[in-house]
Amino acid sequence: MRNLLAAVVMALVLVACSKSEKAKTGELSVVSADGNKVEYKVELAQTEEEMSKGLMFRDALDEKSGMLFALWKIGEESAMWMKNTKIPLDMLFVDKDGMVYWIYENAEPNSEKLIVAPYAPYAVLEVNAGDVKKYGIKIGDNVKYSWFEGEKTQAVEEEPADVQQVDTVAEPAAVEKVGEATNTVEAAPQSLD
Repeated sequence: MRNLLAAVVMALVLVACSKSEKAKTGELSVVSADGNKVEYKVELAQTEEEMSKGLMFRDALDEKSGMLFALWKIGEESAMWMKNTKIPLDMLFVDKDGMVYWIYENAEPNSEKLIVAPYAPYAVLEVNAGDVKKYGIKIGDNVKYSWFEGEKTQAVEEEPADVQQVDTVAEPAAVEKVGEATNTVEAAPQSLD
């Protein structure tokens, strides 16, 4: 009887642990200016613990899967790295409107090199290495997910009525040029002095 009770308690503990460790997921798409769309199923990294762990210790990542990091929630500049991450990744750095403004391709597994975007990202989407080339993802594409669409709607609603809204969009050629130049430069670790 004692062994049966121990087995039942152990089973309940395992079920509770598996439920608490189950990551929140969502579906998003990356849409180009010409309408090409790539759908991804993503895990959502929203807490500091989830963001710190990221995709560490995984042996593989399913096709058209990834992880979306809610970096705006930590409220400070951040850097990405590949420590304890066994699989190579492409990283899409996204602004608050959902626009991909910087891309880091083929991040090296297990590297402790800091990957620092030109300015603090609102979110980062990590996908399998090679997806950027395979699906033609580029700077200026838009990530469609509620985190971005809701933020855009909220920002417009909060503007005072007497302020005229002006859209400021960089010329696509200029954005692409900035991306190409930035993509070729290796980010050096920043000193905290």
